[in-house]
Amino acid sequence: MKVYCIKVALFYNKRIYRNIEIIENQSLADLHDSIFEAFDRYDEHLYSFFLTGKAIKSTRKIYDFPEITHPMNLEDLTGFAHKKRYNAEKTKIQDLDLDEKGKFYYLFDFGDDWWHELSVLKIEDASDSKGYPKITKKV
Repeated sequence: MKVYCIKVALFYNKRIYRNIEIIENQSLADLHDSIFEAFDRYDEHLYSFFLTGKAIKSTRKIYDFPEITHPMNLEDLTGFAHKKRYNAEKTKIQDLDLDEKGKFYYLFDFGDDWWHELSVLKIEDASDSKGYPKITKKV
C-alpha cells in the first residue's frame, strides 16, 4: 500500500501551505476533507480537483483539464455542459496516475474561488493504513 505526501499551497501565495499524507485507496473526497480541516475552514462549499499533471500559471487554463468534483456538482449548474466531470467520492488517489513532483489543482468555494496548487512530494510504502489522511505540516 502506498502513501502520498501532498503539499497543498494557496495558488496566489504559495508560502501558505499544508502537507497532507493520504493512502492510495482513499478518495479525493477524503483529501478534500483533510484540506478543509488543514486550512481551518468552517463553512462547507462545493469543490473540484483538476488533473493537470504539471504546473499551470493561469487558473483559466486549469478548467481545460479533467475535473473531479463534489457529487452535487455533477449536474450542470454552471454552464459547462460540454465537459465531463467525475465524482470525487468514487475517485481514489491511486486512480489519478500521480507521479512524484507532479502537480494538480483544487478549487474550493466557487464563489470566492480559493485556488490551491497540489504538489506530490513523495510516494512511499505505508507501514500501515491507520490514521490517514493526516496533516503533517502547516505553514
